[in-house]
Amino acid sequence: MTAIRDWYLGRNQREQRLILLMAAIALPVLVWLLVVRPLGTTYHNAVTDHLEAVDRHARVLALAEAAKSAPARPVDASKADLQLIVTQAATQAGIPLQGVTPNGANGLDLAVAGGRATALAQWLGQFEAQGIAVQQMSMTPLPDGTVNMSARLARGG
Repeated sequence: MTAIRDWYLGRNQREQRLILLMAAIALPVLVWLLVVRPLGTTYHNAVTDHLEAVDRHARVLALAEAAKSAPARPVDASKADLQLIVTQAATQAGIPLQGVTPNGANGLDLAVAGGRATALAQWLGQFEAQGIAVQQMSMTPLPDGTVNMSARLARGG
């Protein structure tokens, strides 16, 4: 700092005034370039992102309302993919499927990890009305009161 002060004091009065004028002009320009402009750009980007998020949210709400008001179409089990029927039913019932693998042309094996036994039994029971039979099932109790289940489902019997 002493070197700068000595340099400044070594200038004549006219040069000192010009240096002060230059600093008075440069300081606001630097503040504008280094602080105000980046903050303004950031604010503008944040507002734009927020408006886009609000727009996406409104579209999702509109789609959700449309989905709620649309009539549910029952799935014809004889024509639809068995794996698709089971995974959709599990998702709707909140059943945590661990795996679903095809078994032959009209069957599949499934595994459930950590479900309630009564909920799983009711869930499997709904398939009989659709012409899907439970050919084999085993449940293993877990310490937390839930069960692991494996089952084999097939169309027609």
